[in-house]
Amino acid sequence: MAKDNYPEEKDDIMSQIEQRQLEEILLDKAYNNAYLVLSGQITFDELLGYTFDHKEQMVMAFDPDCGPKKHELENMIDHWIEKEEYEKCQKLLGILHKAYPETIRE
Repeated sequence: MAKDNYPEEKDDIMSQIEQRQLEEILLDKAYNNAYLVLSGQITFDELLGYTFDHKEQMVMAFDPDCGPKKHELENMIDHWIEKEEYEKCQKLLGILHKAYPETIRE
């Protein structure tokens, strides 16, 4: 009977892998969009217009109405460390220290 379930199990594993890959793509896009806005390379409105014009999904790593929270900035920095994009890390670290001065000593 286990053989009968094999194709179903294989499909389930593949869908889990595909879901994880999609989540990684969306997370990377959210962090990239957040970096572009926080670094001043583009405004949120410009980004929103671009994604609308290109029929893309808009994702951000923080709520643009409130600005990034401390843990959101820390998560962004960790993400860019994993990607070995240290210039982005440095820029975000400066933003973190400016917004949350208590992090300078951490």
